[in-house]
Order: sequence, then structure tokens, then C-alpha cells
Amino acid sequence: MAKQHIFTQMIPDRDEPALYINPRSEQIAAFAEEAVTVEDQPKVRLLADSAEIKDALYSFLTASRIAELIHREQLSLRTLTEPVQNTIFTTESEAVVPVMDKHSISSSDPELISTVYSEFDSRFEAAEQYHLRTPALSVVKETLREEIGDDVADELNQVLAHAEEISKRNEYLSIVEIILILAARNEVLLYDISKWGEDTGIASKATFSRAKSALEDADLIETEKVPIDVGRPRLRLLATDKIATVDLKTLSTEFRSTL
Repeated sequence: MAKQHIFTQMIPDRDEPALYINPRSEQIAAFAEEAVTVEDQPKVRLLADSAEIKDALYSFLTASRIAELIHREQLSLRTLTEPVQNTIFTTESEAVVPVMDKHSISSSDPELISTVYSEFDSRFEAAEQYHLRTPALSVVKETLREEIGDDVADELNQVLAHAEEISKRNEYLSIVEIILILAARNEVLLYDISKWGEDTGIASKATFSRAKSALEDADLIETEKVPIDVGRPRLRLLATDKIATVDLKTLSTEFRSTL
């Protein structure tokens, strides 16, 4: 449910672990957005169709939130092997089925709940784990601060706090493009930021290099050669006037049509 997720209704007052079965991609995204703000939430086991998971994880924001929940050991993510007719959110004492926006049907009938929970508990245990490639949001922020610096980390926090979306779709800047733009605003070496990105699991050095070239072609960043003692000179990223004065609150969408 897009505006008020069933997670809000069930988790805050309960200590029981929960099963979240067959959510659609938008429900997975809504769940992740809310769940990541609850530090001491009970563990949720999420079992969904692989296509719905992939669609949800196309957004970096959703993927990094899901990765964060897994990193905290608050979430397990597995894929359905057999179709399920409804979306179900259940603990051992109550089950909730969303029927439309902001509305749901719930039951606490012991016999029904026991049957539902046992069925999907068994299905979850037999299902395969879904492996994320996106790193946890806290890992991204912490390693960026430690390895690149406070200024870039603080600017990324601003962008993430106000981003409408960050994804691989053409209408939005990708996380690699955003990080390169912030690195350019702070005159970071391409080698340093791309090595950090590859080590962290954001993307490969080759992906950073291609994104750098696209940003240069769009006149959003520039580079200058920096001599080193041994080997080829390295490139320092520099911001053009467009980037130097951009409002970080709108960065994720400011240049989406340019690229």
C-alpha cells in the first residue's frame, strides 16, 4: 500500500517476527522506506516473486535500504518458487491482507493464523536467498566519510535526504553520477572515488570511468591531470559552474534530462 504501509499497522507494538509474503515492487519499496527508520524492529522474512524484487531494487534508494535491513539482521529476503494469490503480512498471532490503498483485512483467529503462518514459514525456509549487490546505506556513508572525506559525505547525506529517486532509469541521475558530481565539487581524484566505489560495491571502476565521460560530455564536470611520482598522471575531478552552484536538495533530478 503506497501511502500507509501495513508494516506501520503491525510492527510498532509487536515483538514477534513476521512473514511478508508476495508483495508487489511498490509495496517492497514502501516497506523498506518505513522499516529502515525503526532501529529495534522485529525481524521480517520477506518472500516475493523475483521479478517484483528486481523491479523494486532498480531504485538505489530502495536497494540500499533493503541492504541496510539485511546488514542489521532485521530482514531476510528470499524468492517465491510457486505463485501466491494474495499479499500477506503475518505474525504468529495476526494476519493482514491489504485490499486497497490504506485498507486491509486482518484476522487473529488462532486456527486460521496457525495454518497461514505454518504454510508460509515452510515455504520461506525452502526458498532460495536473494543476493543483493547494493551495499547497505550505512556502509556507503561510513566508508565515504572515512576514505574520501567529510565534505563529500555530508553532501551525499543532503542529496539522499531530499532525493525523489536515484536509479538506473534515464530520467534520474544514477548513484555513480551523483557521487562523481559530489567528488567534482570537492576536487577528489577520479582514482580515489572509483576505487572507493568498487571496494564498497557501488560499481566497478569501469562504470565510474564511463559515467565520468558522460558527465564531461554534458559539461557538468571537468578534469585536470595531477602528476604522480610513478606511473601515468591521475585525474582530478572539477565542477563546472552548473555543478558548483547546484542546490543539493534537487540534485537527483536537476540534470536528469541532460544525460
